[in-house]
Amino acid sequence: MRPGIGVLLPLALAAAPCVSADDSLRCGNAIVTTGMVEAEVAAKCGEPTSKSTEETPVTTRSRRGTVKTAAGGRIERWTYDRGYGQLPALLTFEHGKLKSIELLARR
Repeated sequence: MRPGIGVLLPLALAAAPCVSADDSLRCGNAIVTTGMVEAEVAAKCGEPTSKSTEETPVTTRSRRGTVKTAAGGRIERWTYDRGYGQLPALLTFEHGKLKSIELLARR
């Protein structure tokens, strides 16, 4: 007895490699992935359409209970307009490393 398509299709899909849209992005012939540093992404994708930077404060409490707020890290967001037929991409860097890739629903 031959297995039906209902058995073979799930097995074939399970064997196929899965790539999350949030883990990688194609820039021309190059691929960028989360964990890359800003310089690597810029070398592969070029300059973004726009950039925004946000400083994140860090709050610490001493043994005596006093609270101090100091400059912590930097979050940078790069937007790429990827051309006709492709959704724009928003890349978020924390401390110079690519943390997330999002495709934006509107241009």
